[in-house]
Amino acid sequence: MNKTSLHILFILAGMLLAACSAERNNPLSKTYHNTTARYNGYFLAREKMRLIEKGLQDQMQYDYNQVLPLYPLIDSTTATAFEADLEDVKKKASHPIQYHQNSKWIDNSYIEIGKANYYQLNFAEAVRTFKYVNATSKDAADRHEALVWLMRAFMQLDEMENAQQVSEFLRKERLNKASARELYLARAQYYRLQNDTTKAIENLALSLPNFDEKDDQSRARFILAQLYQLTKQNKEAYAQYIKILRRNPPYDLGFFSRLNLGQVTELSDEQDKERIASYYKKMLKDDKNLEYRDRIYYEMAQFELRQQNYDKALELLQQSLKTKGTLSNQKAYSYLSAGEIYFDKLHKYDLAAAYYDSAVQVYPQRAPEYEAVAERRDILADFAKQYSTIQTQDSLQRLGRMGEAERVEFVKALVQREEEARQQEMARQQEQQLIAEKESNRSNNRRNQNDTDAFAAASSTTGVWYFDNPTAMASARAEFVRRWGDRPLQDFWRNRSRGEAANQADVALAPVPVAPEENQPSPEERALAQVQQYLKDVPVTTADMQRSEKLMEEALFRLANIYAQSLNDQERAIQTYLALLERFPRSEHAAESYYSLYLLYGKAGDEQQKRVYYNKVKQEFPNTTYARLLDDSNFMSKNAAENLKAHTLYDSAYSFYDAEEYEMTTEMLNKVISQYPLNDIQDKVAFLRAMVTARTQKPEMLRQQLQQFKAAYPKSPLLPQADQLLATYQELEKKNELRQEAPAPPEPKEPKTAVALSPEKVSINIATATASMAKGTPQSLPPAPVTQVEEPKPQQQAEQVEQKRPEVATATPPVAEPQQPVATTAVPADSASAPTAPAAPVVDPLAYEATQDSAFYFVLVYPSDAAAFKDVQPKYEKYNSTYYKNQNLQVDSVALAGGKTMLRMGPFGDSKQALAYNVKQKAPQAPVGRIRGVDFTTFVISSANYQKFLQKKDLEAYIAFFKNNY
Repeated sequence: MNKTSLHILFILAGMLLAACSAERNNPLSKTYHNTTARYNGYFLAREKMRLIEKGLQDQMQYDYNQVLPLYPLIDSTTATAFEADLEDVKKKASHPIQYHQNSKWIDNSYIEIGKANYYQLNFAEAVRTFKYVNATSKDAADRHEALVWLMRAFMQLDEMENAQQVSEFLRKERLNKASARELYLARAQYYRLQNDTTKAIENLALSLPNFDEKDDQSRARFILAQLYQLTKQNKEAYAQYIKILRRNPPYDLGFFSRLNLGQVTELSDEQDKERIASYYKKMLKDDKNLEYRDRIYYEMAQFELRQQNYDKALELLQQSLKTKGTLSNQKAYSYLSAGEIYFDKLHKYDLAAAYYDSAVQVYPQRAPEYEAVAERRDILADFAKQYSTIQTQDSLQRLGRMGEAERVEFVKALVQREEEARQQEMARQQEQQLIAEKESNRSNNRRNQNDTDAFAAASSTTGVWYFDNPTAMASARAEFVRRWGDRPLQDFWRNRSRGEAANQADVALAPVPVAPEENQPSPEERALAQVQQYLKDVPVTTADMQRSEKLMEEALFRLANIYAQSLNDQERAIQTYLALLERFPRSEHAAESYYSLYLLYGKAGDEQQKRVYYNKVKQEFPNTTYARLLDDSNFMSKNAAENLKAHTLYDSAYSFYDAEEYEMTTEMLNKVISQYPLNDIQDKVAFLRAMVTARTQKPEMLRQQLQQFKAAYPKSPLLPQADQLLATYQELEKKNELRQEAPAPPEPKEPKTAVALSPEKVSINIATATASMAKGTPQSLPPAPVTQVEEPKPQQQAEQVEQKRPEVATATPPVAEPQQPVATTAVPADSASAPTAPAAPVVDPLAYEATQDSAFYFVLVYPSDAAAFKDVQPKYEKYNSTYYKNQNLQVDSVALAGGKTMLRMGPFGDSKQALAYNVKQKAPQAPVGRIRGVDFTTFVISSANYQKFLQKKDLEAYIAFFKNNY
């Protein structure tokens, strides 16, 4: 090599080394870095990502009974399975970023890293990566690709508003074919999540011309056809299925497209019906469809269902359930379809209950209708329970009315029929087993023949004896082990269990009779035991018959309610209510049954019968809630307000009782009864009246009132205390220790109000009332231990009592306005002049607290008369249904003082969600995002603080708290 060549070589080497520098920006350096970045890093990362996405697609188990997903489902399982590959993608894509910073493939490498984060479920990091590409890239195509993936990441994070903003931004951009396709698919996914099928169809249709791969296009077209079919656009669906079949699609898409064609084909005449029926039969006979035969039977059943051939449809569904197939969820849909036929078409709810129960056990829980199916299963399970109770009790009562000899003979005959049926079923199962064994033997013979043929072929083709051919021997042994297991070489190996030793005794070919177990009952003994078991449940005595009648009464009433309220079967509801009233005219459910019949006949348009039951309710039950509801449909809401007033009066009565002012207690209780006769605390009123009687009347009067209380309120939570008082009365009566005269009235005391009695103090009150029945009780009973407090305002008197009677007022709801803070001082019950203890520090129970809560709310306070806020509540309802549909946010308004209105939205699961919602109200999409020139306030508040805010109504104080804590 001469000097000139060496000089040229050194110059080229220098230029190459100069080009390797990432800081240089000359053409040679750019070419080097672009080439190296593209083929050493980005290309490898992109190919790896393509294989990962193909793997995700291939491992998907599609449920063709549902609309297919647009994207492969990703979860923690898929993320774990592809973790190593995704990390490798990030490693390869990071190489150009680190070593070729001035190349044009940096943005593409970042996109691959963002995709890897997306598939690793690290959506927040993916969002940051795609935002970075959009902010820094100079290539429009790269920005568009990053924005489409950003939209997908936002949807995974359930940030639908952000996803829509990205979509709207891209609407103004000019996209290439690939980005346009992915954008239309992302929009279709967005609208599917929003349950806007029309716009999902529109965007999916726009994506089809932009596909390069025909199989991917066929899958998208199949989803489009399913959406058309879902919205009853059968002509459009038919056209899409035909286009799929013309493009030679993958087998599964082609098969289900052919199946679905039968669902969307118009049946205009008998020829069409015959053509579709023969089409299904042809598919059934095709050997390529053996693994899908259960699905074909299901589609044939749906075809018969379209023609209202319910019996034929049920027969085909039974065939589908009996046929084994590879579709994991097919049995669920076959069970469900049979249940729907029995439920909706034939109204055989007992049979529908069985099919729905089977369907729920195998139904895919990700299916959108799973909750509805499970809910109907529960309703039908309750129906089946009540229906079975009626049938069982009716049969048992008929047996109970028979003579003893006739009853025994009837049960014996029943047991004999059951035994015969059991024997027939056993014989049928044995016959089926023999048929299966014969089929298995025929299969074995065919396999043995094949083995013989293989043996002959191996010998003839090679010219070597079979047992000298190691290849043939190895193949045969592998087949033997696969079929029979690794058994030792011994006689009668077919009859031995696997792994037996060779020196064991030979097993006889004839079956060895099994010795009967000791103490095993004979058939006669078993039948006798069954007869005794049946006779045990027969109601023979009057008490047993009454219990059976009560069970039937409750079951009939419950069954009628299920027909009317859950199954919407008005005719059968009317029949069941009438059967209940005919059999039990004095039922405790008579008033409600009359009112239900009044409503049902009104829906049916039978004004004459409606008037009949109107009069029955008015005449027989004039003082009930149902009588009021006849004339005022809003009575329940009005009665709820009256119940709150009744609770307030009751609280005052209890306060007077605790202060031993029994005349005022009685006066307050009388007001509760006279002013609010339909209150929901009648048992508490009656029991408190009995407690007053115990302190003021003869013991005999207390016994009468307690007995009346037990008869009138058998389900009251105060029943144990009434039983305790009655037991004490009977014990004192036996010992002749009952007091004959009423206790003297207590001496006048200074006014006081009791607060917050503990359970022990309540029991002391009961014990004191019990003691008033005994002889030798002092004329002036000592008061129960109480706590003296500062005299509250009149409106607070009832409020303070709410928390002091955990036993007496168990069901009383909390009073609306809270008790004001007071200083408490303990006073002994036996010393009025005892020195008082230092006052406890005053604690404001309405102070706002920045603690975690189960629910948070967004609040908007605005001027009521501002034109800008007209229809703001409907606007927020639409806004929430668009961007926060999955959170089911509720909107309500409250009028505030000073001409302002408060709008509350929620609940949110935690403060972060509520605060994020508050921040997004500044965006232009929010109803208040563009309002200017009008003062309004928004803030976030916890559920506990919201209750305090409603009572204090101090907006400025809470805003100060909000700014300091949030």
